[in-house]
Amino acid sequence: MVKPDLTSIIFTCFIQEPWQAHMSTAVLENITRYTNPRDYELIVMSDSEKFPIRDGYKVLKIDRYERTEGLSYAQSMNRGAKLAKGEYLCFFQNDVFVWYYWLEDLKEYVLRGLADCVMPDQIPRSFENVEKIKILDFEEAMFGLGDDGLLFITKEAFKRTGGFNESLSILQMRDFNERMDNNGVRQINTCKVLVSHIGNTTNLNRMYKQPEQYDTLMRSDVGILV
Repeated sequence: MVKPDLTSIIFTCFIQEPWQAHMSTAVLENITRYTNPRDYELIVMSDSEKFPIRDGYKVLKIDRYERTEGLSYAQSMNRGAKLAKGEYLCFFQNDVFVWYYWLEDLKEYVLRGLADCVMPDQIPRSFENVEKIKILDFEEAMFGLGDDGLLFITKEAFKRTGGFNESLSILQMRDFNERMDNNGVRQINTCKVLVSHIGNTTNLNRMYKQPEQYDTLMRSDVGILV
Protein backbone atom coordinates (compact mmCIF):
# COMPACT_ATOMS: atom_id res chain seq x y z
CA MET A 1 0.00 0.00 0.00
CA VAL A 2 1.37 3.40 -1.01
CA LYS A 3 1.71 5.89 1.85
CA PRO A 4 0.92 9.47 0.79
CA ASP A 5 3.61 12.10 1.29
CA LEU A 6 6.20 9.47 2.25
CA THR A 7 9.53 9.27 0.39
CA SER A 8 11.19 5.90 0.01
CA ILE A 9 14.96 6.40 -0.10
CA ILE A 10 16.51 3.51 -2.02
CA PHE A 11 20.15 3.47 -0.99
CA THR A 12 22.35 1.24 -3.16
CA CYS A 13 25.74 -0.06 -2.00
CA PHE A 14 28.30 -2.09 -3.93
CA ILE A 15 31.05 -2.44 -1.35
CA GLN A 16 34.30 -4.11 -2.37
CA GLU A 17 36.66 -2.38 0.08
CA PRO A 18 36.50 -1.45 3.81
CA TRP A 19 36.70 2.28 3.02
CA GLN A 20 33.52 2.04 0.97
CA ALA A 21 31.67 0.68 4.01
CA HIS A 22 32.96 3.60 6.09
CA MET A 23 31.89 6.03 3.37
CA SER A 24 28.43 4.49 3.17
CA THR A 25 28.01 4.78 6.93
CA ALA A 26 29.00 8.47 6.83
CA VAL A 27 26.50 9.14 4.05
CA LEU A 28 23.73 7.41 6.00
CA GLU A 29 24.63 9.43 9.10
CA ASN A 30 24.20 12.59 7.04
CA ILE A 31 20.75 11.49 5.93
CA THR A 32 19.87 10.88 9.58
CA ARG A 33 21.17 14.32 10.63
CA TYR A 34 19.50 16.39 7.94
CA THR A 35 16.19 14.64 7.21
CA ASN A 36 13.02 14.59 9.27
CA PRO A 37 12.40 10.90 10.12
CA ARG A 38 8.65 11.26 9.61
CA ASP A 39 9.22 12.15 5.94
CA TYR A 40 11.00 9.01 4.74
CA GLU A 41 11.66 5.32 4.94
CA LEU A 42 15.18 4.08 4.21
CA ILE A 43 15.73 0.93 2.18
CA VAL A 44 19.37 -0.17 2.03
CA MET A 45 20.24 -2.40 -0.91
CA SER A 46 23.68 -3.87 -0.19
CA ASP A 47 25.60 -6.56 -2.04
CA SER A 48 28.24 -7.12 0.65
CA GLU A 49 28.33 -8.74 4.07
CA LYS A 50 32.13 -8.92 4.09
CA PHE A 51 32.34 -5.19 4.85
CA PRO A 52 28.93 -4.40 6.36
CA ILE A 53 27.56 -1.00 7.28
CA ARG A 54 27.92 -0.62 11.03
CA ASP A 55 25.72 1.62 13.14
CA GLY A 56 28.21 2.10 15.96
CA TYR A 57 26.31 5.03 17.50
CA LYS A 58 22.88 3.39 17.08
CA VAL A 59 21.44 6.41 15.31
CA LEU A 60 20.79 5.26 11.77
CA LYS A 61 17.20 5.00 10.60
CA ILE A 62 17.26 1.90 8.41
CA ASP A 63 13.76 0.56 7.83
CA ARG A 64 14.70 -2.30 5.55
CA TYR A 65 18.03 -3.96 4.74
CA GLU A 66 18.14 -6.11 1.61
CA ARG A 67 21.04 -8.24 0.44
CA THR A 68 21.55 -7.87 -3.30
CA GLU A 69 24.50 -10.14 -3.96
CA GLY A 70 24.47 -11.18 -7.60
CA LEU A 71 22.18 -8.34 -8.68
CA SER A 72 23.25 -5.50 -10.94
CA TYR A 73 22.90 -1.86 -9.99
CA ALA A 74 19.77 -1.48 -12.12
CA GLN A 75 18.26 -4.67 -10.71
CA SER A 76 18.90 -3.45 -7.16
CA MET A 77 17.19 -0.13 -7.83
CA ASN A 78 14.19 -1.78 -9.49
CA ARG A 79 13.83 -4.23 -6.62
CA GLY A 80 14.05 -1.37 -4.13
CA ALA A 81 11.29 0.45 -6.00
CA LYS A 82 9.04 -2.60 -5.71
CA LEU A 83 9.65 -2.72 -1.94
CA ALA A 84 8.97 1.00 -1.50
CA LYS A 85 5.88 2.12 0.38
CA GLY A 86 6.22 5.82 -0.38
CA GLU A 87 4.43 8.02 -2.88
CA TYR A 88 7.87 9.32 -3.88
CA LEU A 89 11.08 7.45 -4.68
CA CYS A 90 14.58 8.76 -4.08
CA PHE A 91 17.41 6.74 -5.64
CA PHE A 92 20.51 7.47 -3.60
CA GLN A 93 24.10 6.38 -4.29
CA ASN A 94 26.35 5.67 -1.33
CA ASP A 95 28.82 8.51 -2.00
CA VAL A 96 26.42 11.48 -1.99
CA PHE A 97 26.29 13.84 0.99
CA VAL A 98 23.19 15.95 1.57
CA TRP A 99 22.47 18.95 3.79
CA TYR A 100 19.55 20.66 5.55
CA TYR A 101 16.15 20.68 3.79
CA TRP A 102 17.38 18.69 0.79
CA LEU A 103 14.35 16.41 0.73
CA GLU A 104 11.76 19.12 1.43
CA ASP A 105 13.20 21.28 -1.35
CA LEU A 106 13.26 18.48 -3.93
CA LYS A 107 9.68 17.53 -3.07
CA GLU A 108 8.54 21.17 -3.32
CA TYR A 109 9.05 21.11 -7.09
CA VAL A 110 6.60 18.21 -7.38
CA LEU A 111 4.12 19.77 -4.97
CA ARG A 112 4.16 22.99 -7.02
CA GLY A 113 3.46 21.00 -10.18
CA LEU A 114 6.77 21.99 -11.77
CA ALA A 115 8.23 18.50 -12.25
CA ASP A 116 7.76 14.75 -11.85
CA CYS A 117 11.48 14.11 -11.34
CA VAL A 118 14.08 16.39 -9.77
CA MET A 119 17.87 16.11 -9.62
CA PRO A 120 20.12 18.34 -7.49
CA ASP A 121 23.03 20.39 -8.78
CA GLN A 122 26.46 18.74 -8.78
CA ILE A 123 28.53 21.75 -9.93
CA PRO A 124 31.10 22.81 -7.29
CA ARG A 125 30.26 26.40 -6.37
CA SER A 126 32.03 29.17 -4.47
CA PHE A 127 30.78 30.46 -1.13
CA GLU A 128 29.65 33.70 -2.79
CA ASN A 129 27.73 31.79 -5.44
CA VAL A 130 26.03 29.58 -2.86
CA GLU A 131 24.98 32.66 -0.89
CA LYS A 132 23.26 34.04 -4.00
CA ILE A 133 21.53 30.74 -4.70
CA LYS A 134 20.13 30.53 -1.17
CA ILE A 135 17.78 33.45 -1.75
CA LEU A 136 16.44 32.26 -5.11
CA ASP A 137 12.84 31.10 -5.32
CA PHE A 138 12.25 27.57 -6.57
CA GLU A 139 11.32 28.63 -10.09
CA GLU A 140 14.42 30.82 -10.31
CA ALA A 141 16.70 27.95 -9.25
CA MET A 142 15.75 25.55 -12.03
CA PHE A 143 19.22 25.28 -13.52
CA GLY A 144 22.51 23.48 -12.90
CA LEU A 145 23.98 20.13 -13.86
CA GLY A 146 21.84 17.29 -12.56
CA ASP A 147 23.62 14.83 -10.29
CA ASP A 148 22.75 11.26 -11.17
CA GLY A 149 23.86 10.13 -7.72
CA LEU A 150 20.52 11.34 -6.34
CA LEU A 151 17.22 11.22 -8.19
CA PHE A 152 13.81 12.17 -6.73
CA ILE A 153 10.75 10.98 -8.68
CA THR A 154 7.10 10.22 -8.06
CA LYS A 155 6.29 6.53 -7.95
CA GLU A 156 3.66 7.05 -10.64
CA ALA A 157 6.21 8.64 -13.00
CA PHE A 158 8.75 5.90 -12.30
CA LYS A 159 6.20 3.25 -13.25
CA ARG A 160 5.58 5.05 -16.54
CA THR A 161 9.26 4.68 -17.47
CA GLY A 162 9.22 0.93 -16.92
CA GLY A 163 12.10 1.27 -14.46
CA PHE A 164 15.83 1.03 -15.07
CA ASN A 165 17.21 -0.98 -17.99
CA GLU A 166 18.58 -4.13 -16.37
CA SER A 167 20.63 -5.07 -19.43
CA LEU A 168 23.00 -2.13 -18.73
CA SER A 169 25.93 -2.26 -16.32
CA ILE A 170 27.19 1.35 -16.16
CA LEU A 171 25.11 3.72 -18.32
CA GLN A 172 21.73 3.21 -16.66
CA MET A 173 21.10 6.90 -16.03
CA ARG A 174 21.73 7.89 -19.64
CA ASP A 175 19.11 5.38 -20.69
CA PHE A 176 16.73 6.39 -17.88
CA ASN A 177 16.78 10.03 -19.01
CA GLU A 178 15.59 8.87 -22.43
CA ARG A 179 12.90 6.72 -20.84
CA MET A 180 11.62 9.75 -18.97
CA ASP A 181 11.57 11.87 -22.13
CA ASN A 182 9.78 9.13 -24.09
CA ASN A 183 7.10 8.69 -21.43
CA GLY A 184 6.25 12.31 -20.69
CA VAL A 185 8.04 12.51 -17.35
CA ARG A 186 8.94 16.13 -16.61
CA GLN A 187 12.50 16.21 -15.28
CA ILE A 188 14.36 19.27 -14.02
CA ASN A 189 17.69 20.10 -12.40
CA THR A 190 17.86 22.55 -9.52
CA CYS A 191 20.62 24.42 -7.75
CA LYS A 192 18.20 24.97 -4.86
CA VAL A 193 19.58 21.66 -3.58
CA LEU A 194 23.35 21.32 -3.52
CA VAL A 195 24.97 17.97 -2.81
CA SER A 196 28.52 16.77 -2.40
CA HIS A 197 29.05 13.74 -4.62
CA ILE A 198 32.44 12.03 -4.50
CA GLY A 199 31.59 10.36 -7.80
CA ASN A 200 32.30 7.02 -9.44
CA THR A 201 33.38 5.28 -6.23
CA THR A 202 31.59 2.06 -7.14
CA ASN A 203 33.38 1.77 -10.48
CA LEU A 204 36.66 3.19 -9.17
CA ASN A 205 37.70 -0.15 -7.70
CA ARG A 206 36.87 -1.92 -10.96
CA MET A 207 38.62 0.72 -13.09
CA TYR A 208 41.90 0.32 -11.22
CA LYS A 209 41.86 -3.37 -10.37
CA GLN A 210 39.86 -4.78 -13.29
CA PRO A 211 40.23 -2.24 -16.11
CA GLU A 212 39.60 -4.80 -18.85
CA GLN A 213 36.29 -5.79 -17.25
CA TYR A 214 35.29 -2.13 -16.93
CA ASP A 215 36.10 -1.48 -20.60
CA THR A 216 34.15 -4.56 -21.66
CA LEU A 217 31.08 -3.50 -19.69
CA MET A 218 31.28 0.04 -21.04
CA ARG A 219 31.55 -1.16 -24.65
CA SER A 220 28.61 -3.50 -24.09
CA ASP A 221 26.46 -0.67 -22.73
CA VAL A 222 27.36 1.63 -25.62
CA GLY A 223 26.44 -1.16 -28.04
CA ILE A 224 23.04 -1.58 -26.39
CA LEU A 225 22.29 2.15 -26.42
CA VAL A 226 23.36 2.78 -30.02
